Amino acid sequence: MLAAGVAVGAMLVGGLTVASNMGFKFVPNVGAGTAFDLSLPWNNNYTKANELYNDIKSQDPDIDRVSKFNSNASLTNWSQGSSPSANFAVNKGEAYIVFAKNTGPIDQAVIVGSHDPNFTLDFLAANGGWNNAAAPYHQTFTKANELFNDLTSQYGSAIDRVSKYNSNASLTNWQSGAPPSANFTLDLGMGVLIHATSDATGYVWPHY
Repeated sequence: MLAAGVAVGAMLVGGLTVASNMGFKFVPNVGAGTAFDLSLPWNNNYTKANELYNDIKSQDPDIDRVSKFNSNASLTNWSQGSSPSANFAVNKGEAYIVFAKNTGPIDQAVIVGSHDPNFTLDFLAANGGWNNAAAPYHQTFTKANELFNDLTSQYGSAIDRVSKYNSNASLTNWQSGAPPSANFTLDLGMGVLIHATSDATGYVWPHY
């Protein structure tokens, strides 16, 4: 397992970590016909949606599309044959939703990259306030309430909820007053949707 103090050098496979000398490697497991909000390492080789899609597809043909969760909660989808205008930029610190075809799971693709300890995240309120954050693979938080409490301790009511994009495309929301059942687990390699009511900038995500 990834031990405290290890910032890079981990192979993440189905929720397990194994020592490696190549930064982070993550093998997502996206069930047939479902979705997964994929957190990319902050240092990676992708600049556009087609590059992320093509890399996954070259390793696992069961990918259907990759999508950007926009600030207004709409999706911009990129797949084979999409319009060039849908080829969204891949931004540092942002997660992207990967959809699997009904024909089979995505469980062969390897996502590679490393962490940038000097990078901070901005959660912006414009145009709906949603931000799909790429959680570090070696974060210290394990549950939604831990992340939410850390954010609100720094930014107060500027952050009003954190959410999980579920495999069936619904959201689970954790916020003040939410029931215990909504306190979702921060799975390895999973992005987190963070909703801002006013700008919250310069967030340092705690990690080992």
